[in-house]
Amino acid sequence: MVNDIDEAPAMEAVKEIRNSGGEAVACVADISKSEEARKIIDTAVEKFGRLDILVNNAGITRSAPVDTMTDEQWDTCVDVNLKGTFNCIRAASRFMMKPEHGGRIINISSVDALIGPAGQLNYNAAKAGIIALTKTMAREWAKYDVACNAVALGWVHTRMSGEMESGEAVFGQTMGIPKKLRDKLLERGGFKIMTPEDAAKPILFLASADAAFITGILLNVSGGMHI
Repeated sequence: MVNDIDEAPAMEAVKEIRNSGGEAVACVADISKSEEARKIIDTAVEKFGRLDILVNNAGITRSAPVDTMTDEQWDTCVDVNLKGTFNCIRAASRFMMKPEHGGRIINISSVDALIGPAGQLNYNAAKAGIIALTKTMAREWAKYDVACNAVALGWVHTRMSGEMESGEAVFGQTMGIPKKLRDKLLERGGFKIMTPEDAAKPILFLASADAAFITGILLNVSGGMHI
């Protein structure tokens, strides 16, 4: 089940999954709205019959220093990153809280929640909130045999982390980081940018039978950005 607010990349992901022999469908929805988060979960259950694994991976940034950060920048970032995670879990509760249902929830936090980079107060606070949300859900749903964990990802190569000058605009928002700043961060940090495939592997582990007795943890997958 693939969700994105932008239809084109969602359909591209579905195509790649199908071409590799898997089965997939797309649902275009804005998880910051509770009724649309519910639509994603309902579509998944209608298509596949049940809900076993929920990965809360949607995220955006709206960076600005605190003195110039607008209400809209704060609300948009927190609504997608933190409230969106809550909306999806609440929508999933109708299925995952059934007796002996079992399942996994993997919430994507960020190493920025541990470092606190300047200019990202809204993003860092939302991603830190996901860590607390994860621990609470692990306790609440342990009796339903549903494990809930979080992954603090480092720098992953996506449209959001590419060069702004060569990036694209999505719903009026230019994606990416200014090239000079991006180069400076990489030079100073001494770390590598992960591919989406690199980022997916620990998520797949937490969704697998090998992680059956792991719940309530934050897994740091940042390549040394935070130690």
